[in-house]
Amino acid sequence: MTDWNQFETGLAEQFFLLPAGTLVTIDTKAPDTEPGFTQFAQFEDKVLAELGAYADLDRGAGLNAPAAPLVLAAGWQPPDQYDHSNWWVELPWPATSAVYRKLAEMVVIGLRDAFHVSSPTRLVYKAWNSKAGNRPVDLALLGIESQ
Repeated sequence: MTDWNQFETGLAEQFFLLPAGTLVTIDTKAPDTEPGFTQFAQFEDKVLAELGAYADLDRGAGLNAPAAPLVLAAGWQPPDQYDHSNWWVELPWPATSAVYRKLAEMVVIGLRDAFHVSSPTRLVYKAWNSKAGNRPVDLALLGIESQ
C-alpha cells in the first residue's frame, strides 16, 4: 500500500474490529530518518491513542514543537509532565465507526503532515492481545508489514 487514503480507511476499519485487550504500535521502519510513531491500547471501556515524534520527545518540545499546531488542530491533546509523554487522545469504547474514522484521520495527519512520514510503506506495526496471552493480532487491513 502506498496511498495515505487507503491506509486511513484500513486503519479505521481495523480499529472497529479490535477486541478489548489489544495493543498496537505503528512505527517507521528501521533504520529510518522519519521520526513518527503511534500506539493504541484498547481497554474494556476506552481507547487510549498516542502519537509522537522521536525528536520532539528527545527535546521535550511538546507545544513548542514545530508540528504542534497541526497536531493540536487534528484533535490530539498535548503531552504533559504528569501522565502523557506523547500527544494523546482518549475515546470511549466501544466506539462508533465515525469515531474510528476520526481517529484514523488524526493518525494520518500526525504521521504524514506533522512528522513528515513520506508514505505508509515506511511503516510497520506490531499488535497483540494482552487478554489472550499476548497472542499476536493480524492487522491485514492496514496494508503494511508487521514487525
